[in-house]
Amino acid sequence: MLIETDLAGGPVRVDDLDRDSVLWFAEQAKAREAAAALAVLHATIRWCETNTVEDPKSAAGFGEVGGDLDCPEKIGGDGRPMVAAFSAEPLAAAMEISTTAALTLMADALELAHRLPRVMARVEALEVPVWRAGSIAQATSGLSPDAAAYVDAEITARAHRVGPVVLARLVEIARARYDTDAHQEAEEAARESWDVTLTHGDGRDQRWLGTSWMEITGDTATLADLQDLVGRIAHDLLATHPDLSLARRRVLALQVIVDRARAHGDSPAPGRPYKAYVHLTATPEGEITPLGRVEDLGPATSAMIRDWLTGARVTVTPALDPDRGDPVDAHDPPEWMRELVVQRDQHCVFPDCRRPARRCDLDHIDPYDPHGPPGQTHPGNLAPLCRRHHRAKTTTDPTKQWRYRRMDHGHYTWTGPQDQRLVVVPGIGTYSPG
Repeated sequence: MLIETDLAGGPVRVDDLDRDSVLWFAEQAKAREAAAALAVLHATIRWCETNTVEDPKSAAGFGEVGGDLDCPEKIGGDGRPMVAAFSAEPLAAAMEISTTAALTLMADALELAHRLPRVMARVEALEVPVWRAGSIAQATSGLSPDAAAYVDAEITARAHRVGPVVLARLVEIARARYDTDAHQEAEEAARESWDVTLTHGDGRDQRWLGTSWMEITGDTATLADLQDLVGRIAHDLLATHPDLSLARRRVLALQVIVDRARAHGDSPAPGRPYKAYVHLTATPEGEITPLGRVEDLGPATSAMIRDWLTGARVTVTPALDPDRGDPVDAHDPPEWMRELVVQRDQHCVFPDCRRPARRCDLDHIDPYDPHGPPGQTHPGNLAPLCRRHHRAKTTTDPTKQWRYRRMDHGHYTWTGPQDQRLVVVPGIGTYSPG
């Protein structure tokens, strides 16, 4: 039996609906979804209003930025109120989302409420989905108030269906018309943003299946030449790889380009040293289990790992005793202790944060006291926290401070500044107790 509610709140037996009634009910469910998204937006706007500050040094995007924060942000300013530093974490906990998602939601809410009133009015009327209004807000957030107002006026009538290309073009027109100096600066800043990055995972559920993606941001003409070269090589590869799709041959073309560069001495030779942390488990009979784990990537079959390691020089590190807990009389842990904590917890242990532990600080759960008793540094009193959440834990402002404990079974219990209570299970996820 499937029981849902209709728009009026009454019970409906979904499994009793006929074909036409299912469509009616789907329309009602979609309307409820839109109303719920608007309610979340209203709550976010109000949360921002209750966390405003006047001093830029205490604001999100000012007081928090610096020192390798995971997600530095700019919220407020240029016609929007400034929001207190570390005010995103309580909202993230309440909504069971990541800090970055909460920061984005807050920034979008302020942009819509204070600089895009026409678009906001259509959102209020449920004529524009909140998610689409959020994409408009993100596109205009870097504009001056006058330029944002221009986009707001021009886009309102078509806000319910505007695409990314039209939106980007309109934003650039507004910047060129109202922010001339900023437009020139943006062109120069765009050049500074040129980069080639390699990311592991599929970008949707953060799984990694031996597939990664590369993002290139650079000169338009150069990238057009590269795309043309890849396409021509992919076409030539059809003769030797007729079973592969065009998309697969485009990827194979990149290997051809690399091999040609190596042949001319323009690229490092294959087999150059690199470091990867691979975890494999052996059965009592000495066989390797079918599935292993590669740090920063995720699960990988032992067959794929074997292919990678064929012909490579490998250093095998024996497994650390996870029950080892002997302390040291110093603030900084020795290498074996850090490695034990990194392998044990795998990622930042703040709720819904997945930054790899190897790139985190090791935090003393009970603060280290240089004048305190010996033995304060031991695995049971250490946990990986990314720089941002390390600061959220150590800030002296009690209205923003998070506290946590490590339980005997390895879970972490967190208490937020509004007494939010969350439990983090390393390697698994976050849940609300009770």
